[in-house]
Amino acid sequence: MNNIVLIFSIVALIASTSCKNKEKAASANSTTSSTNATSNSKTMQSEKKYRLVISYNSIGTGIDRDAYEKMEKFVKEHPNKPAYDRYTYGREGETDIAFFLKEIKSGDQAKFITDLKAAIGKSDRVNYKENDKASGQLRKEIAN
Repeated sequence: MNNIVLIFSIVALIASTSCKNKEKAASANSTTSSTNATSNSKTMQSEKKYRLVISYNSIGTGIDRDAYEKMEKFVKEHPNKPAYDRYTYGREGETDIAFFLKEIKSGDQAKFITDLKAAIGKSDRVNYKENDKASGQLRKEIAN
């Protein structure tokens, strides 16, 4: 009889210790996830509005590298050499390229955008937004 009571006491002690550890772990996880949600929300969208934002998206195969390289070449060879900010997000290289276009007169900005879109070409993994914010975390500012 003493053995049964002893075994029952040991099982109860182990079970109660296990429950307390799970409660502490759950509490720590909820604190961490709320902290991550707060920091992610700060980096998920820029506070700045850009004249043009080019989003290179992925559908499981990475971004369209050819379209990205065409954009870089066009900007590098453009006489005004417009600066841009690069925002990254996701796991497959998703990137937003964001232009203020301060280097280009306001009357010429629409032509620059049209020419840039033509240089990049059609791609189901490239999207354009005008007068909008960029997504992701600022990784590199390119200034000329």
